[in-house]
Amino acid sequence: MYILAIDTATNAGGVALGRNNELVALWMSKSPLRYSESLVSWVDFVLGQEGLQLSDIGCFAVTTGPGSFTGLRIGLAAVKAFSQVLVRPVFGVSTLHALAYRFRHNAEYVVPLIDARRQQVYAAVYRTGPSACTLVGEEAVARPDQWLGTLPAEREYLFVGDGAVLYKSTVSALMPGSRLIESDNSVLRELIELAQQWSAAGQVGQGLQLKGNYLRPPDAKLPKPRQT
Repeated sequence: MYILAIDTATNAGGVALGRNNELVALWMSKSPLRYSESLVSWVDFVLGQEGLQLSDIGCFAVTTGPGSFTGLRIGLAAVKAFSQVLVRPVFGVSTLHALAYRFRHNAEYVVPLIDARRQQVYAAVYRTGPSACTLVGEEAVARPDQWLGTLPAEREYLFVGDGAVLYKSTVSALMPGSRLIESDNSVLRELIELAQQWSAAGQVGQGLQLKGNYLRPPDAKLPKPRQT
């Protein structure tokens, strides 16, 4: 089965094509967060690498956030349209879950941190295994120092993602017994692996019901109506 994965949530997104668990074509963005201009051409490119049409895709995988509000809407809208026209399942994956899954072999507790601007990070703790990640607590958006202060100090954590790199000194100061891998937020390969895994397990993919996982209100707000 061919799987098409789309990630427009962060500054390390793009499009990937997988066959079962194998990554066969990949296009990563060279213009972060400008997905509206190029997403369709990226899809055409990766399909063309295997001589495929969109109708050859068996299911889709997409990041649902947290991440860029505009980017998320673009990716979700595209996948919903593909799913509706072709009647194919869609597997939505939390960006933080996918990032933790990427490093599941490196530590028992993986902490993905993604830069959320405003001196905040999107953050979560995942307990990992050979083929799975389990969320411990809840995903959050907060100042890194405040959020790190809520973590049980007796655990050894592995911090990953661009937020971990950006706030490396804060992580090192507050979590001296933990490790940090300097990494980006790319998760396209992991989207393919998770979609294949869930599909093989008989899980039902989502379609038009797929929703973005924003964690906080958008930066841009509609103006308040003028009072008369």
